[in-house]
Amino acid sequence: MQRHARILIVAAFSIFNFQFSISPLSAEEHDISKVDPAPPGTVIATPLPEKQRRQMKKYDIPELVGARQALGSQLVDGHLPRPIVDYVVIDHNVEQRISIFERGLVVVRLTGTAGASMLKRVILPDDTLKSYMKAASPDLLKQVRSKDVSAPDTGRRSLIRLYRASGEHVELAFDPIGVIPKALADQVHPLEDLLRAISLDRAVTNTVADYQPKVGDELVSDDRKTWRIERVFNNLVELHCVGQPSIIYVDKHDLYNYFVGKPVASND
Repeated sequence: MQRHARILIVAAFSIFNFQFSISPLSAEEHDISKVDPAPPGTVIATPLPEKQRRQMKKYDIPELVGARQALGSQLVDGHLPRPIVDYVVIDHNVEQRISIFERGLVVVRLTGTAGASMLKRVILPDDTLKSYMKAASPDLLKQVRSKDVSAPDTGRRSLIRLYRASGEHVELAFDPIGVIPKALADQVHPLEDLLRAISLDRAVTNTVADYQPKVGDELVSDDRKTWRIERVFNNLVELHCVGQPSIIYVDKHDLYNYFVGKPVASND
């Protein structure tokens, strides 16, 4: 009798074989406890154009070179690090937000995109953080007056908020497709580039990357199915779909291309 299971052999050089530069993690083991839960509707990344996927090209993101995963709690004395920048773009039911904190922590949230949501965290190296902070100046933003930009439209608006070391902030709301003077463009365009880079990334910002699989661990795939690890041999991981007679084999270094995170526990 044939086995009623769909066997998928996933090669190390699959069509999702993107390569990114990730800084070495600490010596502490990256086990399932450091993999983020995957709430319903979560996606790994903004989908790549179909043409690029068919061509199987490497997709480098220079903005993230040297960046590292933000694993575990990022609290400092029980609080988030001091905020430096908030930038939000709202287009009707789609909201994109990027927040930068001291020590290089960057948090990106996307909601309303094709019914899915995304929450990503990454830590930028000091030199990269300084390059973004050089352009993001509260004093320069204060020089841009409301009459210099197009007013926010109904259902469409952008907001940039820059914080001083004292905690005070300067902010400006405007229409993202309206008039944007150079003094403002010099500050928002780098943030838009970084937001795009993080939303496209599937490695540095996915806590499944560098995860060391163990038998019994469960992972949630990009299509919302839950898979349990049954065997790990050499670099190949055998996973069984929970509730379905399906089996896949994935190189452990490619797990981040297929899995969003771990299942959400009842108390998460």
